[in-house]
Amino acid sequence: MKTLTSIGCFLIGWDKNILKECGEASYRQFRKLLSAICIMMILWGTIGFCFADRYINVESCILKLCIALAFMFIVLCVERVIILTVGKARLMSFMRVLLALCMAVLGSCIFDQIIFRNDIQQAIQEHREDVIEETIAKRLSIYDSDIQRISQEMDSLSLATIALNEELQKRPVIKGTNVTTQEQIIGVDEDGKPQKVKTQTVNTVTLANPLAEQLKANNDQIQIYSTQLEQLRQDKKEVAETVRAEVGQRAPGFIEELEATLKVVSKSPVSMAFYIILFCFLTFLELFVLTIKIGENKCDYELIVEKQLYLKRNLMEQTAQSVLVRQ
Repeated sequence: MKTLTSIGCFLIGWDKNILKECGEASYRQFRKLLSAICIMMILWGTIGFCFADRYINVESCILKLCIALAFMFIVLCVERVIILTVGKARLMSFMRVLLALCMAVLGSCIFDQIIFRNDIQQAIQEHREDVIEETIAKRLSIYDSDIQRISQEMDSLSLATIALNEELQKRPVIKGTNVTTQEQIIGVDEDGKPQKVKTQTVNTVTLANPLAEQLKANNDQIQIYSTQLEQLRQDKKEVAETVRAEVGQRAPGFIEELEATLKVVSKSPVSMAFYIILFCFLTFLELFVLTIKIGENKCDYELIVEKQLYLKRNLMEQTAQSVLVRQ
């Protein structure tokens, strides 16, 4: 029993040496506070384990237990703030009530998503059907826009290609001339200098029409457009299957399940009544320590602590006054 008492004092923050000097009332208060904290730690340890399993996607059982212990440690610290408060703390009590409401909402949401799992899955499936239909419509409109744009560009390029082909049929080759200028010596002048004369040679050559390269580039681009159109039409046929596969493989998120939970709860008066009962149950559990702390007369443990505080305060005031008198 001494070991259990030491562990309990460690959890709620009480001094076991002071508790030894107290009567049965303090031991009862000690057991009530310890029971309330154990209930809260077990509750939030369970919530933390479920949260890690469903939403953080933790596969290791050890990590899940670590997250559960972290939740339990946070709750323990919150409750010890109330337990270790000396005297009245109205603002702290008010903040603890607000915190209890928030924690009850979070806890009830997680528990409801576990309890109403089958109904939530059905609601999620119905919601995803709407998402699938909306996504299919959007993608089809995008495919239609791309097909129309590429078809217009292809038609425009085809007309230009037809015109080029007709031009090439008329002039498959073009003629060009090469003019070569040369200097020839025809004699010497009176001074003995050579006399030169320029001669030009004109040659006619036949060249391939350069429009043939442009025609080849146009045909290649038309082939690319045809491939793109074929791929878009094929993707358009498979868009429904693709979207269903993408949405079906998506893991349910916390917000998605929360929205589905609200939909399930608000759909039926029975489910709404159950949610309210669960919410009130968690809220009352959250306020256990607070009601134990402020709802009854102080036990002798708390009176001893306050007495020690009073004596220390008086001692410090007397010491300060004596110092001032000496000065």
